[in-house]
Amino acid sequence: MALNHELSALFERMAQLMEIRGMNVFKSLAFHKVARQLKDMTLDIRKYCDEDTLKEVQGIGESSRKIIEQYVKEGRSTDYEELAASVPAGLVPMLEIPSLGPKTIALFWKERGITSVDELTKALAEGKLDGLKGIGAKKLDAIKQGIELRAKSAGRMGIGDAQPVAESLVAQLRKVPGVRQAEYAGSLRRRRETVGDVDLICAVADESEGQGIADAFVKFPEVVRILGQGATKASVLTGSGLQVDLRIIPEAHFGAALMYFTGSKEHNVRLRARAIDMGMTLNEWGLYKITIEKPDRETVKSGGRVEKQTAHAPAAKPVAARTEIEVYEKLGLAYVPPELREDRGEVELAERGTLPKLITIKDIRGDLHMHTTASDGQNSIEQMAEAAKARGYAYIAITDHSKSQAIANGLTAERLLKHVEAIRKVDAKMKGIRILAGCEVDILADGAMDYEDAVLKELDIVIGSPHIALKQDERKATDRM
Repeated sequence: MALNHELSALFERMAQLMEIRGMNVFKSLAFHKVARQLKDMTLDIRKYCDEDTLKEVQGIGESSRKIIEQYVKEGRSTDYEELAASVPAGLVPMLEIPSLGPKTIALFWKERGITSVDELTKALAEGKLDGLKGIGAKKLDAIKQGIELRAKSAGRMGIGDAQPVAESLVAQLRKVPGVRQAEYAGSLRRRRETVGDVDLICAVADESEGQGIADAFVKFPEVVRILGQGATKASVLTGSGLQVDLRIIPEAHFGAALMYFTGSKEHNVRLRARAIDMGMTLNEWGLYKITIEKPDRETVKSGGRVEKQTAHAPAAKPVAARTEIEVYEKLGLAYVPPELREDRGEVELAERGTLPKLITIKDIRGDLHMHTTASDGQNSIEQMAEAAKARGYAYIAITDHSKSQAIANGLTAERLLKHVEAIRKVDAKMKGIRILAGCEVDILADGAMDYEDAVLKELDIVIGSPHIALKQDERKATDRM
């Protein structure tokens, strides 16, 4: 549900811009809440718009609804554009710097005239921010580190944002006539924390259908710009700023292409070297026998005598190409899961048949941190328990926010105790799953918990959560405890 995540990011950014502007705090808080709601939604927001039922979704007011409807229809929001235009353009990228929030950005802008990352970097280097009210040396050091981190991760996107986009595109590709298989590859398939772009691989039985598939792909709702398009490859930019490259491959070579574009580069190099030692050559089209005697490595690197044309498979019949499993098998290796393909000893382990078993969703037996409608969740105790039970969980813990989190409808002591009673009742009547009563309890600035011990002892589990005063002076914080 990439659209939900795009809209969530849009509302979050609008809330931040409102804070920079110093606008009504309640409106910015409302937009933060809509952002969380969209991100946590289990249904595609487009469905509500298509069925004209968005007004029935609790928590989404009229102004938010208009923004959503325009974005779904046009891929843009004039409200966001007007808001972004009301502040210097260079302030928006500053929101991507860790340790730098909207209020601090506003302070730097209004007190020191800083309107870009470059100006901020220069001001820090020249000491122009020293002595600014409310901004100490530790804060400035944290901002410097944040700028360095931003520079290192420039152009990359977190897996949590990239994967929903990729999954949505793959799901749509599989419905296009002529597509036999479709998967995402690259660092996303290897489950790296951040990705620079996304590679999609789709298989066709008839290569003549490639152009039609590419034409359909570039018209998907997520696409905002076409970077390139042909019968075997198409590149686009999505609304979230993610570049996506689609490669259209004959079905007989799908496994080899998926392996090649999944990487990593280091893992692929190891496999190609192994293939050479076995008298074969490995490329994106498959594993092939080398057709000359005692070739030098340069000859092998170029494919030996395996003739090939750009964007087309070699005429020779491959030893293996249709699936990744058979390619690994012909190389004398057990199948290596994508998450392990980083050249960290996995090839040797695959040769010995001693690869570690990866943890999967099926191995997860429960969840000890869940919110309900009692605070800022979207579902009741019963609904959470039923969903967990359907997933095969043996236990869950309901842990709504404590009283200090007023923005998240945190529970007063009285409400919490009534909530615990409700959890116990559901636990008693629901078979096949254990439901524990807990709470996400704020750790206050002085180190105390948000509830008295008499209240806490009624809970099965307590999650200590420091939401406030996170950057206190260590000595002062210790003195208070």
